[in-house]
Amino acid sequence: MVTVRNWQDVDPYVGHETAIIWPIFRAESEADKTRNHEDDALFITRGISGFTRHLMQPGKSGDYHDHEKIEQVYYIVSGQGKMKLDGEIYPIRPGDTVHIPPKVKHQLINDGEDWIEHLLVSAPVR
Repeated sequence: MVTVRNWQDVDPYVGHETAIIWPIFRAESEADKTRNHEDDALFITRGISGFTRHLMQPGKSGDYHDHEKIEQVYYIVSGQGKMKLDGEIYPIRPGDTVHIPPKVKHQLINDGEDWIEHLLVSAPVR
């Protein structure tokens, strides 16, 4: 089955302290962990655990965290800032793609004047 979803049709939530997150797709195994089964089209992926759109306002930073068994890819759509990766700071700008292996501590830092928009793909690593 093919599924087409628009982020504008998804209810966002706040996560990682300051990011506004639109969960576009989640792993079908995650459907059992939520009480809200109203959006069955959300829980369809098998190889990735999530595909989300994030926005972070200027002057904010997310929490500094890692994932034990998940790798992530951030794609920066708009805005500029920094990513803290295992203690090192890297500048980010539109078009940058950042791969974060499991157990790498990471944090998005918006020290710019505009919102940072990024797409985030998460996948379990066995």
